[in-house]
Amino acid sequence: MKSVSKLLLVYIVNQSLHWFIIGLILPVSSLFMLEKGLNLQEIGLIFAVSSGAVLLLELPTGGLSDTLGRKRVYLLSLLFLLGAVVLVMISWNLVSLLLGYVLFGAARALSSGSIDAWFVDEFNRLEPGGDLNSKLAKANIYIPLAMGVSALAGGVLPDWLGSYTTHFGAGIYSINFIAMALMIVLQYVLTARLVVEKVHTSRAARMTDGFRQLPLLISDSVRYGIKQTAVFMLLLATFAWGFAFSGLETYWQPQVKSILGADSATWQFGLITAGYFISASIGGLFIGPVARWLNIPFRTLLFVARVLLGILFLVLAAQSSALGFTCFYFVLFMTNGMASAPDSTLFNAQLDESNRSTMQSMSSLFLQLGGLIGSVIHGYIAQNASISVTWYIAGGVLIASGFLYMNVRSADVKKNATVLEA
Repeated sequence: MKSVSKLLLVYIVNQSLHWFIIGLILPVSSLFMLEKGLNLQEIGLIFAVSSGAVLLLELPTGGLSDTLGRKRVYLLSLLFLLGAVVLVMISWNLVSLLLGYVLFGAARALSSGSIDAWFVDEFNRLEPGGDLNSKLAKANIYIPLAMGVSALAGGVLPDWLGSYTTHFGAGIYSINFIAMALMIVLQYVLTARLVVEKVHTSRAARMTDGFRQLPLLISDSVRYGIKQTAVFMLLLATFAWGFAFSGLETYWQPQVKSILGADSATWQFGLITAGYFISASIGGLFIGPVARWLNIPFRTLLFVARVLLGILFLVLAAQSSALGFTCFYFVLFMTNGMASAPDSTLFNAQLDESNRSTMQSMSSLFLQLGGLIGSVIHGYIAQNASISVTWYIAGGVLIASGFLYMNVRSADVKKNATVLEA
């Protein structure tokens, strides 16, 4: 039990710091691009290109994680992330910014599911048949909190220290990328020291053997994802989530700026960003008691949560006041946080250790494909109609996607998991 506790602690520290790093630029990412002179459609294009890079690399990098080891591939992702941060920070036009976000996509693909798969494998080795649900739920409390803290920091950094970067010809938001680069170096050192991986016997001992295994592993995983009804339904649900939330995550900053006015301070965006991560953490905290109280299968719980998310998108699109927007924004992400652990548990129940990381990457592939298509469509609609219209469409897609969970029959689930113990 002590070993499991230590494993969980390392996982929480690693993932909390990882998402803390990402959270530093979330409050200002679109504002950074607006400062560079981009319009709403060009911002959508950049996020679409980043999603496209992830889309192309997801399965190959997931296969590398399964064959070469999760830790090694994750460390490589941090090097790509550092390169992306530097290139974006010094970008001088649309093309250089696009190249930087291609590197962001490559880093995302390399890191996707690697440490998650490491944790699940090590947990199953230490405690076969143990309560994975409660561990994932506990991690889903701390990780959004870390992102909330980093979002607050990311919001105040430009106001406090942004003037220093302007002395070097950079915008005030460049300070966020400098902080991000420093934290990436720290994460690399901590991961190298703390994450200990026992490579599964099915993986190759040599890197060259690992690369040779890739085509077979990827083809087997693709067939598995399509032929298994439960897996395919969950992948489609992930696609719909990516489509909808790409419109929300890309354009909430311009929408809030239009509500607050041009003179709004950056710390307000950091506060809202922190609030939605804290709301997600509260959702993760509440899911255990809620699941026990409702006493319903995960598929039904996820159906209700997904439909509610869609309705909240519709409500959010109609808001014209900062208070109303903020309140419903927080409720939306609390609902999303409640669905995170059940969705992850339901998906992991379909997988084996031999293909877990690759299938996690396939899930991320569907997420990024939805995000790519969503970025293009939302960007066009936001530029030519309004941001609210694109959120109405996203809400409808989410409501419709809720019915996909009802096709995940209990017989398709390998491990019986109907109640979360938080």
